[in-house]
Parts: sequence; structure tokens; C-alpha cells
Amino acid sequence: MKEQEDALAALGVPKASIFKEKISGVIRSDGRPQFGRILRKIQSGDELVVMKLDRLGRSTLDILTVIQTLRTQGVAITIHGVGTIRDDMMGSLTMNLLASFAEFERAIIIDRTQSGRRRAIASGVKMGRKPKLSKQARKAIRERYGNETGALLAKEYGVGLRTIQRVAAS
Repeated sequence: MKEQEDALAALGVPKASIFKEKISGVIRSDGRPQFGRILRKIQSGDELVVMKLDRLGRSTLDILTVIQTLRTQGVAITIHGVGTIRDDMMGSLTMNLLASFAEFERAIIIDRTQSGRRRAIASGVKMGRKPKLSKQARKAIRERYGNETGALLAKEYGVGLRTIQRVAAS
């Protein structure tokens, strides 16, 4: 993140115009608050500078929608190391090619991640977060549930009532 900020500053983007967002890579552009602020603030004649194409969206459709919206508003989009996309024929070609490559790259990353996850599971690595309740605690809850209220057990074990109910039902 800091590297991108420094690179944008080196390109002449004022610090006040650099938007930062820490959010999951699977969230569409319209679900990202800071990106929404940019889209509301930007006007015809402005230039949006991004370090990577995937900063505009998370899928080809998402990226194309964002770029098309900005282009029709008269906003130029500059992707560092690639060039500027304007509202012309070359911009359309560039936009479609880049969006396809971005989605392909994302698919490769997902495939590698899933492959690594499968290898880890096969080698015995436990995935997911650790259970809040030990086996002994779950056994005790099942024995005590009904004689004591779920709310009391939830408070004692530091979990939600629904967790107690699920444990008792299992």
C-alpha cells in the first residue's frame, strides 16, 4: 500500500487525492466505500490514475463497467506502466484487452491459492479458525443445557446463545 502511495506521489498525484482502501479482493467496485467517494468526486476532464488495472474492479464485467462509466463522463483513466484510456477507438480496444488480462491474472491467483490449500489439507494442516469451545466444554454444555439456560451457559463460556444452541443440538 505504501509503495503504491509513493509511486502515485512520484507521478504527481497530490497526497490529498490519493484514496486508500483495505477491503477484500472479491468485493465489487460499487461495494467499496473509498472507491465510491472517488467516483462521486471525479468530474469531466479529470484523470484517474491507478497503479494496477485490478484496482478498478474485481472481474472483467466490473472493470469494464467502471471504465465505461468514467469514459462517458469524460474522465481519462491512466494505468501506471500501461497508458491512458480515453473515450476513443484505441481506448475501447485497450480497455477490453486489459480487462481480460486482469481477470485471467486473478483466476491464476485463485487457482494457485486453492491448489496450495488442497496441498496443505492433504498434508494434515487444519484450515479455518480454531473452535472457541473445547471438546470437554461442548460435552459439558450438552449435559447442562436444559437444566440451565442457554443465556447463562453462553455468558459462562464467552460465546453467543446460538453457539450454545448448536452445541446442545449436536
